[in-house]
Amino acid sequence: MVDGLDKPIGLENAKDGSRRLFAIEQPGLIHILQNGSILPTPYLDIRSRVGSSGSEQGLLGLAFHPRYSENGYFFVNYTDKSGNTVIARYRVSADPSLADPTTEVRLLEVQQPFPNHNGGGMVFGPDGYLYISLGDGGSGGDPRNNGQSTDTLLGKLLR
Repeated sequence: MVDGLDKPIGLENAKDGSRRLFAIEQPGLIHILQNGSILPTPYLDIRSRVGSSGSEQGLLGLAFHPRYSENGYFFVNYTDKSGNTVIARYRVSADPSLADPTTEVRLLEVQQPFPNHNGGGMVFGPDGYLYISLGDGGSGGDPRNNGQSTDTLLGKLLR
């Protein structure tokens, strides 16, 4: 058990041989857990970009590129200050314990009609592709029928 995390939503392994775990915090922080402790400086701090006022908003997903140890790329899924989903790529800095927040490349932005049902899961499949889950756009019972519509990315699993 580790103390000192604010709204943790998941743990990821960079698969770089370091055995470090990366704790994702909903307000927009990623911390490294090493030898049972949180490193004092966050790996990534994007709180200034992340909107997390709703219980299903914030930094919601993290996936390390399969060749992270070679290229330093990792991907995040978060809701921005307007409540919309952002899929972005970042890169580790010269210090392997710190990401470089200036390397953000926004790969996808999806408008969210409601502040809930944002999804957030991300994983690289055995085929090497990044898979992203987007929620249905919110409210109760998918009132806009986004999960069944082919006209929106909401309610889909993207590759």
